[in-house]
Amino acid sequence: MEFVALGTLLLVPVVYFVLTVAHVQAGAFAVVAAAQQAAQVLARAEPGTVAEEDLAAAAQLAAADHGFAPGALELGLDCSGEGCAAPGGVATVRAALTVELPLVPGLDDLGIARLSSSATVVVGRYA
Repeated sequence: MEFVALGTLLLVPVVYFVLTVAHVQAGAFAVVAAAQQAAQVLARAEPGTVAEEDLAAAAQLAAADHGFAPGALELGLDCSGEGCAAPGGVATVRAALTVELPLVPGLDDLGIARLSSSATVVVGRYA
């Protein structure tokens, strides 16, 4: 009986720790994928045809694929002096995500990790 009780007392925190680390790792994958997907949408589009809503939709889809709510992702876009639509312009997409504790309802505002990533692309010079 003592073995079962001690095993349970030790196993539950270890399993929760593994779940928490896995959730943070999923957040890292999500934020990297979101920045990369938004940058690829910007790089592949015709100059002047991509709106920030298109970039946000691609990034939110990548975050949703990893199990995070689309609204939890923050997205930013920085452009070089010529602008994002100009041929040869340099654009940097920044994505950020706050990861909460898994399996704890009611503590949605308690973030355990703030993850961020960026992806930089050069808009094509030739159409």
